[in-house]
Amino acid sequence: MIKDFYELKLTDPDYPKLLKEITNPPSKLYIKGTLLKDELCLAVVGTRKPTSYGIEACKYFTRELANLGFTIVSGLALGIDSISHQIALENNCRTIAVLGSGLNKISPSSNSNLALKIAKQGAIISEFEPDEEALPYNFPQRNRIIAGLAIGTLVIEASEKSGALITARLATENNREVFAVPGSIFSIYSKGTNKLIAQGAKLVSSPIDILEEFYWLKEKIKEKTIQDLSVDEIKILESLTEPKTIEELSLLTNLEIGVLKSILTEMELKNLILKRLDGLFQKTND
Repeated sequence: MIKDFYELKLTDPDYPKLLKEITNPPSKLYIKGTLLKDELCLAVVGTRKPTSYGIEACKYFTRELANLGFTIVSGLALGIDSISHQIALENNCRTIAVLGSGLNKISPSSNSNLALKIAKQGAIISEFEPDEEALPYNFPQRNRIIAGLAIGTLVIEASEKSGALITARLATENNREVFAVPGSIFSIYSKGTNKLIAQGAKLVSSPIDILEEFYWLKEKIKEKTIQDLSVDEIKILESLTEPKTIEELSLLTNLEIGVLKSILTEMELKNLILKRLDGLFQKTND
């Protein structure tokens, strides 16, 4: 049983700003944990039965985006939801779980311990009365909160009838960004995501693709990370007196190209460097 939760009404000044902007915001929320004012959230949703590809994609996107300062919002379901929450927790980042039941009726029950961990490092929230069971028609209603809390929704593997597609539709209806990770044309768990892309969702293969839609965040993220550079990142920046190839950077920094590629990707995410169309790397302020 979840204890010590509190209630937040729509009229409360601490009510989430973005959620208040949707067409039908919940009149009240029950909360265990802490909601932060003007929290920067991104929703991550998908199938309950992910493939190994979906699992790896979820881990990759969640880890990078959480470490860049996004609070990861999802629905505590099995599969992609649970993985996204868990990866955020493992990286000591914030995550929010939105329930399709009351706070005292965690569903699925196998995620009860995960819910408690989320409450300590973020929040679990619900608009349903604390002892209300998880009923099938609660979940589409719950999905509008997931979409409403976030500036964008990322869908990772979803069948054509997945509830994740409802979240994506609700995000679109409320003028929020929708992103989809493409998948195999032979996988039933990619039919939904591939269809979203055909309908206009942005195809993403890297967290950089998501950041491109939120250009106003880049300087904010850069300011946050510039004071906490690694030794290798400093060496790379010092070597970029002018645009260089990855081979040139490898020679100057004594870093193997495989290792260097990973570091350069991280630095692109932090908006410290950029890769030009000609393949050269340069500092973003050059």
